[in-house]
Amino acid sequence: MSDVFFPKMTGDGAENGVLATWYVADGEQVKAEQLLAEVALDKVDAEVLAPGDGVVRLVVEEGAEVAQGALIARLE
Repeated sequence: MSDVFFPKMTGDGAENGVLATWYVADGEQVKAEQLLAEVALDKVDAEVLAPGDGVVRLVVEEGAEVAQGALIARLE
């Protein structure tokens, strides 16, 4: 099992961001380095890639406000 986190996009990580878009569905099989989501923080966007192969389990809903470094999904 691997955890997927909202990336830390600022030095102190104090600001919250938004999980802008999921590119996969809950329960979908994914491959390492596959694009999982796009996140946004104060006009800065970043992509979140799968850390390995597995079945993705979404923890955070699309459009939700998320703390930097927070768990957003798990790979089983």
